[in-house]
Amino acid sequence: MIDEKNGATSTAGETNTDELDTRYVGFCDILGFSNRILGDFNKTLEIYKHFGKSLSSLPTKDVQVTMYSDAVLITGKSLGRVLSSVQSLWFAALLHDLMIRGAITKGRYWEQREGGHLFVASDALVRAVKLERSIGVPAVFVADDVEIPDELWLLRFHAGLFATPLLHFRDRNIVNPFNPTWFRSAAVRALQLMEGSPSHKDKYLWFLALHKAVAASQELIPADVLTRFLRNGVLKKAMTDDHQ
Repeated sequence: MIDEKNGATSTAGETNTDELDTRYVGFCDILGFSNRILGDFNKTLEIYKHFGKSLSSLPTKDVQVTMYSDAVLITGKSLGRVLSSVQSLWFAALLHDLMIRGAITKGRYWEQREGGHLFVASDALVRAVKLERSIGVPAVFVADDVEIPDELWLLRFHAGLFATPLLHFRDRNIVNPFNPTWFRSAAVRALQLMEGSPSHKDKYLWFLALHKAVAASQELIPADVLTRFLRNGVLKKAMTDDHQ
């Protein structure tokens, strides 16, 4: 559970640490999980256990992952690694017919591990929680004040849309929920979920529109970034380097 005043939470752990630094903080909500728990606790618990096992395979180098109830907290000092971990979270969710919604911010992060407890205070976490609550679609937004390195956008041109963990869609920077392995099945699962929950049709239509944009190989990077790349010759050089 998170206290919005200071971002406090607790989980199991054994290493004693007391650290204050700057981190990227991703806060994600597993959509529909609470309703499933209330509707069929035993069946949902089994799904949750399998979901937890899937999370144990997340790339965790320089990244910390904490899961509690329907929330997942991912922190790290590298934006690229946090984005990649959220991508893996997307795969785990879709694998179990679930979707996620969340936000990534950057800011001060303090934690203390003592015995079996983890205490956290973070302005970045508080802002991530508030942003996540304002999102009305199944997506993980990157906060507008998070600076995106050019190399993350250029990955799209180096090796295609599946190579980049970041997309720009409908005026927002979002974590790319797709990769070649589950791209096709992602649309099928979204359609199945929409049929099962017609009251949330608009949310699934948004996801399917994103899927369609990726399938059409749209640029999906900010227009000003693309213009700057073309004006400065950065994009031409990147594409030339790849063919040398």
